Amino acid sequence: MKNILVLIVIVLSVATVITGKIHWNNKLYATAKTSQAEKPDEQLKTAADEKQEDENKIVIVKKYSRNLPEEIQTKLMEAAQTGMPINFIISGSDSTPEDSTAWPALFKKGLEDTYGKDILTITIKEIGDKTSTQVVQEELYQEIIDLSPDILLFEPFILYDNANLVPLERRLVNITEILGTIKEEVPEVSILLQPANPLHNARYYPNEVNDLEGYAKENNYTYLNHWEVWPDYKSDEIVEYLDANGAPSEKGHKLWADYLSKYFIAQDGET
Repeated sequence: MKNILVLIVIVLSVATVITGKIHWNNKLYATAKTSQAEKPDEQLKTAADEKQEDENKIVIVKKYSRNLPEEIQTKLMEAAQTGMPINFIISGSDSTPEDSTAWPALFKKGLEDTYGKDILTITIKEIGDKTSTQVVQEELYQEIIDLSPDILLFEPFILYDNANLVPLERRLVNITEILGTIKEEVPEVSILLQPANPLHNARYYPNEVNDLEGYAKENNYTYLNHWEVWPDYKSDEIVEYLDANGAPSEKGHKLWADYLSKYFIAQDGET
């Protein structure tokens, strides 16, 4: 009798294990079928989200780039459509510093916040403490070429040249060689020129900046004259926008960055 009871217990235990395994296998199978059934919907949702993101990028570019030269608008639109960001290089003398609180960094942040890093890859390249003649002689413009710019916002060395008594005629020849070599190596680059900051009660420098503007127009470069938003360089008001060395103060950096941002990021109501 005892042996019969033991046998019954063993049979029941085996049956319980087999029944449990069958139930577990059926549950796994049902879960797998449910998961497979849900995948197409999830894939469709992901594709729809990606399509919406792409459309949003195109809308953003159309909205904010409308004041830019047509060739730059086209490049931004291609970046939005292809997902391949374009290289935007901001370069110049020590008036274009890489410091995180200076106008290039403020301007860069505004562009990235508006267009996104998947539209623009922005690099700040300072070539400081060099005259335009030194840049040519040392071929320092190669540092810009190596970055393969699609767009180049360039601040020539007018102010630093002024302080180091490089004749204006020589400066313009140097600028021609610098930009000409960049264009030769990167033919599709779009170049925009701008001056350094104004100086309080400067004597010769303002005329030199006017000559730079004339040079830009004569050679079909877009010229960004941010001087028009600074206080008159002859007034005492401009002192607030400059530090003791004549470089932009915090207010000056913000003023400069805001000017560029309003150009690159069209405001509502502008055409």
